[in-house]
Amino acid sequence: MSKKIPAYRLAQTEIKQFIERQGLKPGDGLPPEGLLADDLGISRPSLREGVKSLESLGILEARHGEGIYVKAFSFDSILENLPYSMVADDAQVTDLLYVRTYLELGAIPSVVRTIQPENIEKLRALAEAMLSKAQENQTFFDEDRAFHAEMYRCMDNNFLLSLIDLFWRIFNNLLQNSGELAVDQWQLENSARDHMAIVEMLEKKDKAGLMWAHAKHFESIAKRYPQAAIQI
Repeated sequence: MSKKIPAYRLAQTEIKQFIERQGLKPGDGLPPEGLLADDLGISRPSLREGVKSLESLGILEARHGEGIYVKAFSFDSILENLPYSMVADDAQVTDLLYVRTYLELGAIPSVVRTIQPENIEKLRALAEAMLSKAQENQTFFDEDRAFHAEMYRCMDNNFLLSLIDLFWRIFNNLLQNSGELAVDQWQLENSARDHMAIVEMLEKKDKAGLMWAHAKHFESIAKRYPQAAIQI
């Protein structure tokens, strides 16, 4: 006997197919509830549940007093759900770090080819700020996040930037959730110097050196997560 599909899941499918049929884009509104329910052939309660579930997935957005709108794509809903399922699963942490590592390493040839002097200047300033903070035993999450974004900005690929930022945010959350937010000065300085080495390789346009420096940085990250013992 096949398992019955919940009504809200059927409503989800119907709503998504409606959006595709109508060619709706982010910012476009859906018809009023009654009209949409009649058009899709589903009950209003099922439609409401379907809309709520699609809101949680970041596909729809309810605007008070205005209606329901198609939402622009964002990784925020993914970020909100991933850490909770991953913190308890060492294998998934390892898999995530592996994907993050090879996503960034795989883009390096294009970075070397397209990065501009002004990008490298910003990266050096960020790395120097990291080192300065590390020597005062201060963390530098904002600079680290900005560094990874700036390094790949030259590729003019917003989807790639969103993915890189998503992975950064997940690992930052994992670090906080694991209770290891306070890292020792040695770790901080090592991380800052890893970033400085990356800048130096970029200044030389040394692709092989940059690959090595970036891989070394991810090895350092892996050491902070014993469960994520990956081979780079």
